[in-house]
Amino acid sequence: MIQMKKREFEKIVNKLKKKFCLKEGHTGDWQVKVYYKGNFVAWTKCSEGRGDLPPIIAKEIKKQLHFANDREFLDFKDCTMTCKKYLNLLKARRVPGVFSKK
Repeated sequence: MIQMKKREFEKIVNKLKKKFCLKEGHTGDWQVKVYYKGNFVAWTKCSEGRGDLPPIIAKEIKKQLHFANDREFLDFKDCTMTCKKYLNLLKARRVPGVFSKK
């Protein structure tokens, strides 16, 4: 199970801002929609309340951002995976909005 603090979610969002366009909303939850070259890629959210994220929420964030396993997610969260590698991972998985048939 993945343990994650809210500041680590913020770290992930800030990292995504380097390569992707993000639209953020705040409705009690911090909602993040990820776009690449104007195309929707993914969305995720995190409660804005106090405390750490429950493992089930961290698991959902991993799934929503198209990571196949905990290792990929932890590599991205802990900065060993770059945004460029993440983008290549999304292309390899043919994630709509990133994969191009060209």
